[in-house]
Amino acid sequence: MARNTGPRTVQCYHCKHRFEVGGRTQSTSCPGCNKPLIVEDIVVDRLRAGLVELRTCGKVTIQKKGRLMVAKGVEAHGGIECDGVLEAKFVISGKTAILGPKCQWHSDLTAPAAIIHEGAKIKPSRFNVPGDPLGLQDLPPRQ
Repeated sequence: MARNTGPRTVQCYHCKHRFEVGGRTQSTSCPGCNKPLIVEDIVVDRLRAGLVELRTCGKVTIQKKGRLMVAKGVEAHGGIECDGVLEAKFVISGKTAILGPKCQWHSDLTAPAAIIHEGAKIKPSRFNVPGDPLGLQDLPPRQ
């Protein structure tokens, strides 16, 4: 399957400046603040621990066997989707956060919306999500 090669708009996680990058770009410098940025999507399919923080302009996907242990936080401007285990002090998602039925979540969340599937295990956390934090309550089970 070919990757999307068209330009896409990303937002700097340092200064919030929006700009376009090529579809295959994995990292770049922000033209607003000149700081380095990761713009690729990150997939966690196994244990990733000992990270201080994980930041990307792309999407973070934690698969069923993935475990993401972060001391400080996760910032994903392209959104976050969790089917595995996530432990962090905070998570900032630029798009809808999706917590799958096998998800084990232990983090405060800030996102424009959240979809929490039945079966997701959420340890005491604060959710800063406008409106209904459960999103669509009548969602069919995920395959």
